[in-house]
Amino acid sequence: MNSSLSKHRGVGLMEVLISLVVLSIAILGFVALQIRATVATEEAIKRSDALIIVNGMAEKMRLNPLGNYSVDVPVTSPTCVSTQDCNADNQALADLYFYNQVAIDKGISLAITGCPNTSSQQSRMCILSAWNDTLPTIAADDDQDHACMASDGKYISGNDCLVLEAY
Repeated sequence: MNSSLSKHRGVGLMEVLISLVVLSIAILGFVALQIRATVATEEAIKRSDALIIVNGMAEKMRLNPLGNYSVDVPVTSPTCVSTQDCNADNQALADLYFYNQVAIDKGISLAITGCPNTSSQQSRMCILSAWNDTLPTIAADDDQDHACMASDGKYISGNDCLVLEAY
């Protein structure tokens, strides 16, 4: 009886160690899955924020069809905002400034430019929003590293941006 106990000594400890290794591998898998889910959630929030911003900007463009929105986004608010006496172009600048400030608060860059490959009879403006390392630009044919969209109007794979066409 005593000799059979000595043969099995340490087997319980070995089983516990193996189960701990298997359990730790499973926990590492769950941690990796949680990290991927967190990154996907952050990306979804950025896309949602960008969509809200570009939709709001498109509505402002529809409300002010005489305003020139194809200018650089201003860094200061037009002076007519405080007096509430803006013409169409100044209102466009005010809209651009306001939505750009909202975008900056969310970590998003904003730009408006003419959409590529549109007809001259019905031109469209592209509202570009980008985040992370992507720039809200349309790339030249030879430089597509950080641009949002290629010159043919297609998204550049792997870049973080959203484009909305506005009429």
